[in-house]
Amino acid sequence: MSLRRSADWRDQAAAELMSGVLHRAAIRGNVLVMLENLPAVTTAVIEAGGRAHSWHRLAREGRSASAWTPEGPFQAATLRLPKAKDELDMAVHAAASVLEVGAPLWVYGANDEGAGSASRIIEPLMGPARTVGSGGRSRVLEAVRPVDAPSPRGTLAEWRRSTSLEFPAGPREWISYPGIFSHGRLDAGTRALLEVMGRLPAAGRRVLDFACGSGVIGAFLSALEPTARLDFLDVDALALVAVSENVPGARLILSDGFDALEHERYALIVSNPPYHEGKEQTGYVIERLVRGAPDHLESDGSLVLVTQRRLRLAALMESTFGTVDVLLDAGPHRVWFGGK
Repeated sequence: MSLRRSADWRDQAAAELMSGVLHRAAIRGNVLVMLENLPAVTTAVIEAGGRAHSWHRLAREGRSASAWTPEGPFQAATLRLPKAKDELDMAVHAAASVLEVGAPLWVYGANDEGAGSASRIIEPLMGPARTVGSGGRSRVLEAVRPVDAPSPRGTLAEWRRSTSLEFPAGPREWISYPGIFSHGRLDAGTRALLEVMGRLPAAGRRVLDFACGSGVIGAFLSALEPTARLDFLDVDALALVAVSENVPGARLILSDGFDALEHERYALIVSNPPYHEGKEQTGYVIERLVRGAPDHLESDGSLVLVTQRRLRLAALMESTFGTVDVLLDAGPHRVWFGGK
């Protein structure tokens, strides 16, 4: 595992290809740069004569992030291909809602991320999508906002999804949005973590749901221990919008790992941390969580997290915490306990 986030070759190849397209295009005016992972595309927009306006959902590495795109109009937009089809659909609608008629939308990504089939999602709203750049196992698609385009679903509320989840007191409405982990369902890892919730020392104490997604873990713990004081932290601005609807009044922290926490300390940190970035498996978030947790735990505080069993976590946990235990070892998941 590494405390450094490595750049995915897909990001590098796709950004290089997109930059080449921009340098050849006749760019004018304001360009919306959506979900960019590397700064190369913003740089290319500026070098080509456009005014770049970045929009990020993820507050990584000090970036400003928000749940929805800024207001337009824009004369062009670039979109780094999202990992999920419904997230791509939402992003295309968001772009269309702020693009002028006749403005191009460029969608770029790797072939194994779905760049080759992305046109099926783009075209119902934006019209024909053609390949204007390919190479390095990546491609760039271009579609131009037509005069007779259907009205886009151009507000966040139109993408709100309501489902029902089972809580200790019974079923409960649950809100999610495209691109949020599990998107309105309980994944197997979260289910494993919820099994041990009743054994955690949370009554009357400060608890942090780290990488909270839509807030299921923290909300479940709050239902078991109403006196617990919950904070919800995630790098995704849209995830925190979902938490605000699912747990009204919750304290929300938009942060890349522990970066925004400064000197805050908790009796308990709970997490089902991600171990994928795009197509790649990585221990980056898990290692940051484990190594950073002691600085944000009270003297008798503890970290409880769930990971897949195949991830070798014992050495990392034992080198970081005075007490280490496995609270649950069933199926593909393992729930770890680390106490100071």
